[in-house]
Amino acid sequence: MGREIQTASPKLAPVGRRGAPDEDFPAAGPAQPAADGYADRLMKLIPGEVIGVYLSMITLLKHSSDPVAPQVPWAVFAFGVAATFFYLRVTLKVRNRRQLALSVVSFCIWAFTLGEPFTQLAWYNGTYAGLLLIAFTFVAPQVPMDDGPPKSAEA
Repeated sequence: MGREIQTASPKLAPVGRRGAPDEDFPAAGPAQPAADGYADRLMKLIPGEVIGVYLSMITLLKHSSDPVAPQVPWAVFAFGVAATFFYLRVTLKVRNRRQLALSVVSFCIWAFTLGEPFTQLAWYNGTYAGLLLIAFTFVAPQVPMDDGPPKSAEA
């Protein structure tokens, strides 16, 4: 199972009928994967690997015995945003732009909820960040991932 969200419903292979001894059966095409349900979409939209790397880096910064410049957590956040896109696009071969965008937004919201570097901002409130995470996690898998009906060749 790949990381890209599957939107197409499975197509059934043509069914052959038993014919004369010299008659060939129609060839069955490759089976298409079933469309992903809500839970599968949810899991594929959360970049867990990048969130884990980000959490490790932020934790190291918090517990550093050396003074850390205030810009460093922001640089780690920027790294996480870029890493989310490139990890999904290059390593996991996700091509759906909407899924890539939602996954990057998902990383940003998870980072916002974890606190750093946003705790440097006077208006930051972890309670509201948690509410945002819950709302996004509930809504994001319901966003359609396909680009609409297939285009005809006659256009």
